[in-house]
Amino acid sequence: MDVREAVLNRWSARRYDPKRLIGEEEFFLLFDSARRAPSSYNTQPWRYIVGLNFDATHGKVLGILTPGNAEWAKDAPLLGLLVGREYYPDGRPYRDYRNDCGMSLMLLFLQATELGLSCRAMGGFYPDRAREIFKIPQGWQPVVAFACGKPAEERREKEKLPFEEIVFREEFGRRWT
Repeated sequence: MDVREAVLNRWSARRYDPKRLIGEEEFFLLFDSARRAPSSYNTQPWRYIVGLNFDATHGKVLGILTPGNAEWAKDAPLLGLLVGREYYPDGRPYRDYRNDCGMSLMLLFLQATELGLSCRAMGGFYPDRAREIFKIPQGWQPVVAFACGKPAEERREKEKLPFEEIVFREEFGRRWT
């Protein structure tokens, strides 16, 4: 599968097959892809707390999710929390750390697509609970939770905005033609 195919085939399942566990090689490929994302000054502000194949950490990640997300995410064999560093090593505020963290997660999602897996990001989690349970230090922020596994549902197409509505020239709102 090439990059374009991965982009076109990527989707976010809500039902996962709990019997289809994530293998060691798949796990490595997912997070090796994530670690290769670009970042400001190559700072790599992302860290991942990961529960795999229903281990104890999986249960802890499940415990920080809002009830609606926990209900469907419980069957995903991989649950994770992406944590981002708010400051550069020299102490300056890292204004774009969330953007850089998102690029890392997107590379993980694209790698998952190539492996026949699906991932879904979740903003519905409790950051304060995550900070306490995972002992996240000051200067680091819980950014997003996510689920990954073999989908147990048919892929659904979601309508995306047309090119003309998202790409502008000269000023905001002036369509690229």
